[in-house]
Amino acid sequence: MRVDGYTKTIGLIGNPVEHTLSPIIHNGISERMDFSENISNRKGNGSRSVYLPFHVPTEGLQDAVKGAYALGVQGLNVTVPYKQLVMEYIEETDEAAARIGAVNTLVRIQNGHGFRGYNTDWEGLRCQLQDDEISLKGKTVVILGAGGAARAVLYLCLTEAADKVYILNRTLERAMELAAEFGQMGRILPLKLQDAGKIEETDLVVFQATSIGLYPNVNDVVLEDEAFYSRVAEGIDLIYNPAETRFMQLVESHGGRAFNALKMLLYQGVRAYELWFDLQLPEDVISEILQELKCELYAGSGENLILIGFMGSGKTTVGRILADRTGMKFLDTDALLEEKTGKSISEIFATQGEKEFRRLETELLRELQGILKNTILSTGGGMPLREENAVLLKQLGKVVYLSASSEVIYDRLKGQTDRPLLQVEDPLGRIRSLMEERKSRYEAASDLMVDTGGEDPHMLAEIITQYMRQ
Repeated sequence: MRVDGYTKTIGLIGNPVEHTLSPIIHNGISERMDFSENISNRKGNGSRSVYLPFHVPTEGLQDAVKGAYALGVQGLNVTVPYKQLVMEYIEETDEAAARIGAVNTLVRIQNGHGFRGYNTDWEGLRCQLQDDEISLKGKTVVILGAGGAARAVLYLCLTEAADKVYILNRTLERAMELAAEFGQMGRILPLKLQDAGKIEETDLVVFQATSIGLYPNVNDVVLEDEAFYSRVAEGIDLIYNPAETRFMQLVESHGGRAFNALKMLLYQGVRAYELWFDLQLPEDVISEILQELKCELYAGSGENLILIGFMGSGKTTVGRILADRTGMKFLDTDALLEEKTGKSISEIFATQGEKEFRRLETELLRELQGILKNTILSTGGGMPLREENAVLLKQLGKVVYLSASSEVIYDRLKGQTDRPLLQVEDPLGRIRSLMEERKSRYEAASDLMVDTGGEDPHMLAEIITQYMRQ
């Protein structure tokens, strides 16, 4: 990115800010936008920009806001704990932000003396709901929590004409205060968290607006009531790390649709950028930034991840879940070989033999060297048996060995007729023998071993995701 005297400064103020993903959004947008060309629906002049996080202590907040304006900063995001306090130090406040009682975006007032405050959190959430085809109109909504995040959700519910909104909180007093602040008592109903059973409506839209379940406490959940989750149609967790929270798992296990808030994070940033530069961002730029966020947050460096293990160990199932949550591509070496040769794996074994099949695997790995990027690669069960293959796999990326007992593998594979090595009189005995022969090869070729025998594949994907981020 070129930086010169024409480059605009934008940034984030908060305490802390070291963990923020906002530079990925805003610097990514700037890198993709060509300001020398006309942009659809663009009204202002625009410019290249650089986004920087600023760690601001509480006693320095007023000076930071005034100083940013004096230095010509184009705009700022505001994060915890200043979304309410910063309102004391700005010149104007947008109507929605004033109603919500919190500001997360400051836009420079041209020919003025300060910034105008907006709340793009609720707009970001609205865009996510549109993307995920979730309507609040006429619905009964439940908000878990009554803190800062709940304020934006409640405003969105009223704006989108939800029929009724329950606020469930650990302390009833806090829920009552929030309900009274927004008015419309009778439409907004405060309850203690343990009184979730009093909600009789079905087809609920539920927003999880607390920090419970945030990484690394991925198994925590604000509410465990099974009967409650049986009435949930859609659940949106305002947490985006981990990619799938315990709350989301409970929603899905009872037949509902569940979402994290990564898109909300993206869209609130997109709206802020559009306010700063008075333009509308193209959809292709927004889509690219979403994939970049997924890779950074859920896949760490974005390098390849290689899954090895015996047939039936879960490589394809877990691999597809990982690809979906990280935005990485998913490839299967067996599928690639079938496409390359025009034959099924069974046909290759039958007509050319196992030795030739292993040679074809090696040839494929060589071809993937240098061209495979940001990919989850599921491998055939015998892939690491060749020493050369084990070396090539390590060169391709991080290698995870998915293991399981021979009994679990047998239970998963019994009755399948497309496994050439198991077409014998005693398939369980054959599995035991092969696994014993291969175990040391798998272990030597891997960077991490994960037992897939008793875990839900989504939880296994979460374990591997956290490993990838380290």
